[in-house]
Amino acid sequence: MELGGPWEVTVYQKLDLSINDVAKCLTAVNVIGHGRSGIVYRAIIPTGQTIAVKRFRSSEKYSAATFSSEITTLARIRHRNIVRLLGWAANRKTKLLLYDYLPNGTLGSLLHDGQGERVEWEIRFKIALGVAEGLAYLHHDCVPPILHRDVKTHNILLGDRYEPCLADFGLARFIEDENAGSFSAYPQFAGSYGYFAPEYASMLKITEKSDVYSYGVVLLEIITGKQPIDPSFPDEQHVIQWVRNHLKSKRDPVDIIDQKLQGHPDTQIQEMLQALGIALLCTSNRPDDRPTMKDVVALLKEIKHEQAGGEQGHKPTTNLSKGPDVSSYSSSSVTPAQLLLLLLIQLLLRVLVFFHKLQ
Repeated sequence: MELGGPWEVTVYQKLDLSINDVAKCLTAVNVIGHGRSGIVYRAIIPTGQTIAVKRFRSSEKYSAATFSSEITTLARIRHRNIVRLLGWAANRKTKLLLYDYLPNGTLGSLLHDGQGERVEWEIRFKIALGVAEGLAYLHHDCVPPILHRDVKTHNILLGDRYEPCLADFGLARFIEDENAGSFSAYPQFAGSYGYFAPEYASMLKITEKSDVYSYGVVLLEIITGKQPIDPSFPDEQHVIQWVRNHLKSKRDPVDIIDQKLQGHPDTQIQEMLQALGIALLCTSNRPDDRPTMKDVVALLKEIKHEQAGGEQGHKPTTNLSKGPDVSSYSSSSVTPAQLLLLLLIQLLLRVLVFFHKLQ
């Protein structure tokens, strides 16, 4: 493999390695993933530590831009649910990014590779909450805020205990100016088919609410076990439309849930239905009708808070059939329209649970 001469190397974490040691691992047997911008390899450095190495496609201008974007973004942020950049190396022909190695692959592979593995609800919920917390950090805790712009199950990596990490920041952008950046169109195409929001598909506008929409699609995948455009759907329907049509037909909402999850205790089924309501809220057609990621985190935590309160014999803050208590989300971050939608989603969740109990 021709790698192209002397290296420029920057390391952000304490690593005992040489780039030549890493380069020797860039072989077909070590490939663990393919992306739009390059190939990801597993590499074992002399200390015995395993790392992940992304090799960018050197002949494409797009790859150069995404390489620069990932370095610019990941070098300045730290969060347990965002993949950690260990360093980078480049020469005239090759560009490499070095990451922590996460042994359980991607969420997309876990859900859709057909290996028959049953992924329990507790693990799925942990993943959903972790991804939401990672996005909330990008949108609300980073200065300036960061848009990921390519949230999907194959960009969510899983650690040895299935802790999720957002990855692939090649399309990420900083919101440098609140008035111009948050609602401006970026010239470079962003997102993946099945995940990008309606306003981006029609107007090429992307905001933090576009990330929320993509997250909602991921949450639907976690709950239903279906791909965004699943082969089992009629007429190439999207999973959002499939779920909406199912609910409109007044069929048992539990049938929406992944068959591998059905038969769980009623308390977990109620959690799944409540999470389904949150996913539908995130995938509202109008950006203003979607919650912020900060509110999504609060709603998800409220689901577990209610269940924990009930199991301990205390009076829950909200009746389980009503869904999360929206009274605590009346802060300045939630507009009156969003608060009304949260109340409506409460009603939807109550109807879902009611129909389930009739079965």
